[in-house]
Amino acid sequence: MTKRRWPPYSLVEDTIAAEASAKVDRLERLYHVGQQNVWDGRKVLAELIARHGPPRLPDDRRDAALKMLSILLWGELAAWAISADLAERIDDIEAKMAATSQAHDEARHFYVLRDYLRALGHPVPRLGGLGRALLVGILETPSLAHKLIGMQLLTESNALAIFKGLGELRLEPVLTELLPYYEKDESRHVGLGVLYLPKLLARMSRAEVARAVAFQLRCVGLLISAGLTMRDDFRRVGLDQRKLASYTVSLQDRIVRDMMEAAGRRVDGVVNPTKGIGPWVLDFLHPQGQPTRMQRAALRVWTEGARIADRALA
Repeated sequence: MTKRRWPPYSLVEDTIAAEASAKVDRLERLYHVGQQNVWDGRKVLAELIARHGPPRLPDDRRDAALKMLSILLWGELAAWAISADLAERIDDIEAKMAATSQAHDEARHFYVLRDYLRALGHPVPRLGGLGRALLVGILETPSLAHKLIGMQLLTESNALAIFKGLGELRLEPVLTELLPYYEKDESRHVGLGVLYLPKLLARMSRAEVARAVAFQLRCVGLLISAGLTMRDDFRRVGLDQRKLASYTVSLQDRIVRDMMEAAGRRVDGVVNPTKGIGPWVLDFLHPQGQPTRMQRAALRVWTEGARIADRALA
């Protein structure tokens, strides 16, 4: 009679090996999918301009739209630098490949949007001080986890919401047909954070996890305050800030849930905006009905303080 081995370790070890292999495959796939979906930015923009003529924004919405495009332009430049830094410093080969692919995408996003703005023929507005502080903070943090939180969870989701919103407005035909290329790339980029960030967070001490949460909350505060300074611009261009914020929150919720699914456990170090006071903050900033007198007063004070800080930090 053959002696049976017990416990049957292979039942667990094989599963662990299969799950690890699947995660590696998914990270590596981000690189290969990125290579398959590369689009020629110069060719696409030239063909769109040949088809529709030189781009011209509506006069009554031009200044507000240029501010939105300026935010996207400098955000793409920052994302290019951040993803290049990640590609250099990450020691996981598959994650390094995914970050490299993203750096190529972000470089293309930047130069195509720059060339589009040049074709418009108007000066590009300067970036506000709060937006600049947000991007510089993500650029300069030495923590890979903080970079991924700032870029993959926060700025990418906000950029996706603005890309989608501007595309739906159909402000200008060249821009309308160009933005889906950006949306497709950006929606793939979050995969790096989903698959790799939980691994970084799992290695952290409690103090480091707390610092990661604090970094995320600081970034959220800067994003919200920067948005308050542009309420009039969003309204002039025709974008509903509540709709944009709701879409952003839903994206971030999906990212956090995907992280937990990929990790197979709870992920400490990131805050889900749909939990806790998140829904209350959304309703406070962008009420569905008429805000109360106290709410209006608080928003007025916050907005004015944000504008002062925006000018000072610029």
